[in-house]
Amino acid sequence: MNWFLTTGGFLVTCLGVWETFMAVLHPRATVGPITKCINRGFHFLVRTRVFAHPRVVVYCGPALIATQVLCWATLLLIGVSLIVWPQLGTGITATGLTPTDRGFASAVYYAGFTITTLGVGDLVPRTPAMQFLTITAAGLGFSFFTLVLAYVISVYSTLARRNQFANEIEYRTGRTGDSLGYLRAYLTGSDPSLVNQDLYTMSSNMADLLESHHFYPVLHYFRFSEPRYAMTRMLRFCLEVSSMMRAVRQVDAAKLPASTEAVDRLWHASMQMLEETKRHFVICHSTHDAPDPRLAIEISPLIGDSDDLLDQLKAAFVDQQSEWLHDLNALAVCTSSEPRKES
Repeated sequence: MNWFLTTGGFLVTCLGVWETFMAVLHPRATVGPITKCINRGFHFLVRTRVFAHPRVVVYCGPALIATQVLCWATLLLIGVSLIVWPQLGTGITATGLTPTDRGFASAVYYAGFTITTLGVGDLVPRTPAMQFLTITAAGLGFSFFTLVLAYVISVYSTLARRNQFANEIEYRTGRTGDSLGYLRAYLTGSDPSLVNQDLYTMSSNMADLLESHHFYPVLHYFRFSEPRYAMTRMLRFCLEVSSMMRAVRQVDAAKLPASTEAVDRLWHASMQMLEETKRHFVICHSTHDAPDPRLAIEISPLIGDSDDLLDQLKAAFVDQQSEWLHDLNALAVCTSSEPRKES
């Protein structure tokens, strides 16, 4: 029985350490099984009618971080407690003449003050093996709290960069989030270097978002009451801009002030962000995926007046739009950033 508890405790401790390691030190590879289950649980939870309320959903990100950290700490605490439990009364005893309580609660108590490095001292290790275990558990506890602090700081610094990008898009569109005004200004501009520089900047920011969300999936669950901070709004703007510019290039390349490389970089960065999000997060369905050529209709007077050119531009834009519209709308449903429709 003692060996069973010790072995089980060792495995649970290793699982807790592994979960923390994967989430903090090596997040680009994958997340641990427990953390993945927690993320999935939160995903389904925020899709329910009660928790999808805007006043509730804004707390999802912080609540998920707190749940993850609590789960990792619980695994570490239970694991060390199971190792300690069989040693109470022999390898670990109470100080003085007080009899040693051999209950599991005492094992949790000893493991708790060891991991948190409090060092209460009313229970002390007597054997070399338990002394080594105490030092190891204290080292694991100190490392755990350091890693958790680094994890939280990294998540919130990345979130600040995401919100900064959202605000930059907001200012580019005159605080409307509409890509039409942005496109109209650049398609009629006389300095192509400005639009190229802006497109390169946005593609670089989108690539940064891609990596940060792959590193820290918890970022998907940070929602804000202000619509401008929604990931779907940022993606929709970047994809509409790049899709329309690619459509203009396809119809009449001479009318496009931006370079091919700048447009394609923004397109590929935005598409990869959407694809990675879909692969790791999106499991929703959307029914409002009919192509919307209104943007092409509004932009066409800047390109030419013929009906034939308008038809070509609409067809080219719809063709570009069809590559991302369904997935983007599915992401909007999953993140509750746009009205839901039953499938």
